[in-house]
Amino acid sequence: MAGHDDRYIEITTRLRSMRSFCDFLSQGGTVRVALSDGEPFKDVTAVLLERNRREAEALARTRRQLYPDLADEDVTPPLYSRH
Repeated sequence: MAGHDDRYIEITTRLRSMRSFCDFLSQGGTVRVALSDGEPFKDVTAVLLERNRREAEALARTRRQLYPDLADEDVTPPLYSRH
């Protein structure tokens, strides 16, 4: 994986983040937005959940194409650099 570590970790981290957000929404989390100042908030949870699920699937496909031997691994980047 030499030379590709950063890109693989970036993709995996984004994928993990998207999946966690989808889990949050699936378990009852909500997202509400106001289209402009002073307007009432509108629930956009279902739309956002579907969009993030599609993006996560696309990202997983990309990761499988770029790193077929590592696609199912879950990499946890180090929190702190070792100086």
